[in-house]
Amino acid sequence: MPDTNLLDISPHSSPKLTRRDFVKIGLAATALAGCSRLRGSTRIVQGAEPTAPVVNVPAVYSGSPESSAKLDKAMPVDATAWLALNRLTFGPRLGDAARVQTMGVDAFIDEQLGLPFSADSANTALNERLAKLDVLNASPADIRAKYDMKRGEVFQQMQTAAIVRAVYSQHQLYELIVDFWTNHFNIYIAKGNGFVLKPTDDREVIRKYALGKFRDLLGASAHSPAMLFYLDNQANRKGKPDENYARELLELHTLGVDGGYTEKDVIELARALTGWSISGIDSDQPGEFQFRPTQHDDGEKTVMGLKLPAKGGLKDVETVLDMLAEHPNTVKFVCNKIARRFISDTPPASAVQKGVAAWNASKGDLKAVFGAILHSDEFKQSAGQKLKRPFEFVAGACRALDVDVTVGRQMLEYFRQMGQPLFFWTPPNGYPDVKGAWFESSSLLARWNFGLQLAGGTLTGNTFRAAKWLGAGKSPDQLLDEVALRLLGSPLPAATKATLNPFANDKQLNILVALLLASPLYQARG
Repeated sequence: MPDTNLLDISPHSSPKLTRRDFVKIGLAATALAGCSRLRGSTRIVQGAEPTAPVVNVPAVYSGSPESSAKLDKAMPVDATAWLALNRLTFGPRLGDAARVQTMGVDAFIDEQLGLPFSADSANTALNERLAKLDVLNASPADIRAKYDMKRGEVFQQMQTAAIVRAVYSQHQLYELIVDFWTNHFNIYIAKGNGFVLKPTDDREVIRKYALGKFRDLLGASAHSPAMLFYLDNQANRKGKPDENYARELLELHTLGVDGGYTEKDVIELARALTGWSISGIDSDQPGEFQFRPTQHDDGEKTVMGLKLPAKGGLKDVETVLDMLAEHPNTVKFVCNKIARRFISDTPPASAVQKGVAAWNASKGDLKAVFGAILHSDEFKQSAGQKLKRPFEFVAGACRALDVDVTVGRQMLEYFRQMGQPLFFWTPPNGYPDVKGAWFESSSLLARWNFGLQLAGGTLTGNTFRAAKWLGAGKSPDQLLDEVALRLLGSPLPAATKATLNPFANDKQLNILVALLLASPLYQARG
């Protein structure tokens, strides 16, 4: 995991679970662990009563916690709706599952892909939090002037923005896609003076083109001062080529590690990229893309059989980007990554091919590509095949509990403990997207502690409205059903409920919620 000392986050001092504490509640944890398997065709917990889960439907759908304040009816929710909400959002809020069941998963996918940015214009819960983060719309020069000696504040504002958008935005699928491209075009924010550049990259590259044409996204990244600085291309000049960005452009951004290029192609592309630089990275006015003709190798080049005539200048790279953006290996590589993110760690070739077909038909329109993969039967039949990474775990827990979220050092420290401090992955390949990368005891212990503090009200600034869950005269059995339906989308088996019964009361609700948040079923993304 990356070094995150530059985050300047002090470990929290609030009480938390130790390994010894697990022994005290081990029976309950063991009972939940026994519910880890999912049937292929349903979300009902293995061994549970064969009744459909019931969830409440809010009178008005909203991205804010107030959405669950008034409930007007209940209805059964099927497996595919629950899967869609756990894969295409950061996690369902109370009422979301019934809404998706009513409109249908395909309609929900189309809605999410088609939402205009104005959908969040009246989202007070989101906009009030983002308004406090001035780096989001600041220029590199402004960030340098204000935060040169306080770069940890830039890191924290960027991380805060990502988290509050994940929790509150109506554009849930878009935010997940933004996270996908943030990792695909990964930039380590704490490298040197790159902290002044990443906010612009996030705004003008990733967020701007996340659902546009792939060629536009690729080109914006290639012109991004943050990317060029991170991968050292400002040091790439005639006679002294630096291959770093050229290599990652081929291996990670387009063709893939086995994408058909040679070491000679890397060198030739590095020559084409000579002179692609940044204005004043060490000055008071940093951060503009700048082509330096005197540093460009203007000789003839050949990249993967594509001849670049002498004196091509800026056109050299643009011509290569055109070729890479439509190369069959690029199309397959990127579609496989999308399918891995949303379907399975080892996605079926048939799903990948549907993305490839949509890409070719639409000339790289990413909205069409994501739509083809997400509308596929392979997606709808992939329950239990993806694990929540820490980002989805934290945001999903906050959404499920209707927490009034404040992102502070305490929450960000948990991201570090779980292994995913946002924008802090050092190598250029982005945070891993397979289950094996996230199953280690320290990370899972941090998930336990986070759930306990979140539900117990000791995570500073974050309020869990436990009273809304209790209700006058609610029996332990009723409380268990409500908590399980909200967090797992399914009732628990009778034997498991009997084991958890001692925790189903107002004094130990936080333990009950923490147990379910730590359960194998909650770690699954549907």
